[in-house]
Amino acid sequence: MAWDAGILKGLSIAFKNLVRGPITVQYPDERVELPSRARWAVIPLMDEAGAPKCTACQACVRACPDGVLGLRSTTRPDKTKHIDGFFYEVGACMLCGLCVEACPFSALAMGDDYELATTDTAALTCTLLADVDAASGKRAEPAAPPPDAATGEVADGEPEGACAGAPSAPSTSDEGRGAAALEEASDG
Repeated sequence: MAWDAGILKGLSIAFKNLVRGPITVQYPDERVELPSRARWAVIPLMDEAGAPKCTACQACVRACPDGVLGLRSTTRPDKTKHIDGFFYEVGACMLCGLCVEACPFSALAMGDDYELATTDTAALTCTLLADVDAASGKRAEPAAPPPDAATGEVADGEPEGACAGAPSAPSTSDEGRGAAALEEASDG
């Protein structure tokens, strides 16, 4: 009878799972090692001298389907750019990584900080870069190395997490929900 084989197979799977033991961890005392290609919040990458790799080309802002990135920059008379603010709404980001892939200068990476929960809604919007000179328009190496899961650091010594050490600021994205926040900030 065919149904006997199905029942026996189902019982064998159930018995194997019954005796294998727990697979859960006692978080936060124990941590699961994440895969090296896990995608979490966006972080800016720095060059060897510690300056941001961002050239203020806004390719990442245009590529973001949620409109959670905002970049304010000024162009000087000598045609160099200055980044007034690079803002990120981590609470609205779907962590797709399209902004990282769109960057022609490898200036962004997906961080490995997955503890993004907060009760303070102001902490969900942060400043990635503020009041810094943009990098020159020279193209970078093909891709930035992935984060090292063992140490929790990204290559070149970038900060851990999306907004590590950065003050929170209202988003100034010219598209999506960031534009509404900018209008509210300028009205009040």
